[in-house]
Amino acid sequence: MAQAKEKNPKNVTIYGRLSWPVWTAQAAFDRSQGGKYPVASVDKAKPEFNLLVEQPQLDKLRDFVTSTFFPFCIQQEADGAKKGGLTAQEVADITKQITSSDFGGATAIYNSPFKVVHEKTAPSVPEAVASIKLIGNEGVDIALKAIVNDESELLVPDPEILKFPVVKPIHETVHQMYPGAYVAVTVNLYAYHNGKIPGFSAGASTAVFKADGDRIGGGVEVDLDEIFAD
Repeated sequence: MAQAKEKNPKNVTIYGRLSWPVWTAQAAFDRSQGGKYPVASVDKAKPEFNLLVEQPQLDKLRDFVTSTFFPFCIQQEADGAKKGGLTAQEVADITKQITSSDFGGATAIYNSPFKVVHEKTAPSVPEAVASIKLIGNEGVDIALKAIVNDESELLVPDPEILKFPVVKPIHETVHQMYPGAYVAVTVNLYAYHNGKIPGFSAGASTAVFKADGDRIGGGVEVDLDEIFAD
């Protein structure tokens, strides 16, 4: 019997509605130049995006963090690891923050991926209970892929695909990434200290289009009848 693959204590997969992404290192660099802390170069810039999640996905991520990731961090600390360790007291303090109704709100002390849904976005996604911030690697674009359920979702038929669904690069499919689409991601959690203040973040190298959803934000559907009218 094949041995079950051991799960990585830092990785968990979740999905939610996509919110205003910055997919490339170049775009992340450009955006930072107008901010308070401009990035020095493109190879130091980190792409990022947010997932607006419903209660079951929030519970899944938060339960994984508290039951699997945090015990791993405590063990890392006990083993004397140079990075990724947290003390039991630090874990207790961060846990209290991320299990509060507003994740600490404006007075949050510890950095975490858990954020409240922005007040301007919330009316468009009333089912969302949290926004999860996901950060890419320095200088590396986030890979965009899509779940393909049948041949009609491919731009060019692929006779080598014998069984669906499959995951393909999104540019090979009819799908597009846009704010409001349902997107899945395998999260890579990592703990650190900013000075003496502990925290943790959620990394992501790939985003996978899962299904269409209502678009979030501005924009009006084109009225073709009016456009072609005399």
